[in-house]
Amino acid sequence: MRVYLETHGCTANRGDGEILAGLLSGRGCSLAGRPEEAEVLLLNTCVVKGETRRRMLRRMAELAGTGKPLVVGGCLPLVDLPSVLKEKPAAVISCRSLPRVVEAVERVGRGERGLLLLHGEPAEKPGLPKLRSGPVSAIVQIGEGCLSSCTYCSVRLARGRLRSFPPEKLVEEVREAVGRGYREILLTSQDNAAYGRDRGWDLPSLLRKVVGVEGRFRVRVGMMNPENVRPLLPELLQAYRDEKVYRFLHLPLQSGDDRVLGAMGRGYTVEEFLEVVGAFRAEFPELCLVTDVIAGFPTETEEEFERTVEVLTELRPDRVNLSRFSPMPGTPASRLPPLPGREVARRSRILTSLCLSLSLEGNRRYVGWEGEALITEEGWKGGWVARLPNYKLAVLSEGRPGEFVRVRVREARPTYLVAERVEG
Repeated sequence: MRVYLETHGCTANRGDGEILAGLLSGRGCSLAGRPEEAEVLLLNTCVVKGETRRRMLRRMAELAGTGKPLVVGGCLPLVDLPSVLKEKPAAVISCRSLPRVVEAVERVGRGERGLLLLHGEPAEKPGLPKLRSGPVSAIVQIGEGCLSSCTYCSVRLARGRLRSFPPEKLVEEVREAVGRGYREILLTSQDNAAYGRDRGWDLPSLLRKVVGVEGRFRVRVGMMNPENVRPLLPELLQAYRDEKVYRFLHLPLQSGDDRVLGAMGRGYTVEEFLEVVGAFRAEFPELCLVTDVIAGFPTETEEEFERTVEVLTELRPDRVNLSRFSPMPGTPASRLPPLPGREVARRSRILTSLCLSLSLEGNRRYVGWEGEALITEEGWKGGWVARLPNYKLAVLSEGRPGEFVRVRVREARPTYLVAERVEG
C-alpha cells in the first residue's frame, strides 16, 4: 500500500514522523511523495498555538477533499478532537498511539472508516524503527511530556506528564546513528532540562554519555525551561564544554514581567532567567541564545509589555520565536479575558521589529569570522545550510551534506549568515 505522510511541528513531532514512516515501511508500505500518488493519506499534526491549529484544520480539509481516506495523528486529536472529527477522517490516532499506525492504515485500506485509536501502550521511542528524513541530522527523543503547568500550553495536554527514556537506549541510538554516517544529533523532548526527573537520571549525565560515543559529530540540545535548568546549572555547563556540543541555548523567556510569568505558570522570575543566561554567557561568550516570547497574553498591561521590550533589549538574543497569544482549548488561560485583537497585533509588530533588529545587529558581529562548520542540508532557496560551532546558521553556495568545512562569514542577514568556503 502506498501512503502519503505529511508531518508538521517541532523537532519532537518530526521525530514521531520518522517513527511513523519506519513502522509503515517495516510493514511493507511504500511512502508516496505526493498525495495524488498514494492510496491512504496520513497527516501528523501540531497544535502548539492557535494559528498552527487553524492551519492544521485547513490542511485536514484540503486532504479530505481529495476523496482519499485520511488518517489524522499527532497532538491535535488529543487537544481538539471535535474539530478533527468534523472532517470525517477515516481514522484518528495520536502522538500517544504511534505503534497503532499500521493497524489504522491496514484497516482503512480494507475499507473501515471512523476508527478512533487515540491511546495505546506507552512507546519506548528509542527502540522503535525510524526512517530518517535526511542524511545528516538524527532526531533522538530523550523523553516525552513535561513537568510544567503553563496555563496557555495545550501541548502538555497531548503529551502528558514526563516519561524519560533509558539513557543506555538513547546512547545506543546515538551510536547506531553515528555509525550510519549521521553527523548531527538533535536531542529533543518537550523540556530537555526535565530529563530523568521521573526516574532518577539527569541531562548532564546523559550528555556526558552521548559525547562519549566514538565518531565525529555534533550534538544540539533542544529547548529547556529555566525552572528546570537552574538546579542543573554547574553540571550542565561542564557537560557543554565538550567540543561535540553546540554552544547553543534555547531558553524561553515568554514575558519580561514577573506578574505575567506567574499568570503563565512559568515557575521562574525574570531575574532567575537572566541568571541562567548570564552563567552560560560567562562560560561560553560565543553562545547562540534563542528565546520565545508571547505577545498580548491576557491581562498584560502596557507597563508589563514595556518591561518585556526592556528585557529583550538588554538580553539581545540571537533569535526570538515570537507568538501572538491565542486561546487553546482546555487551557486555563483560554478562560481569561483577552486583550483587544488590535492591541495584540500592535504589540506583536513592535516586538517583531525589535527582534529582527537585535538579530541583525548580533549577526553583524560574525562578519569576518572564520572557522569550522558542518553542512547539514540543502538551503530552502538554494545553496547549502551549514551550522557553526554554536549552531548559527550560515548559507554556502557549494558543499555536500555531512561535510565539516572551513568557512568565512562575509555577510549578515537578520535570520542567517552568508559564508564562503576557505582553504584551511
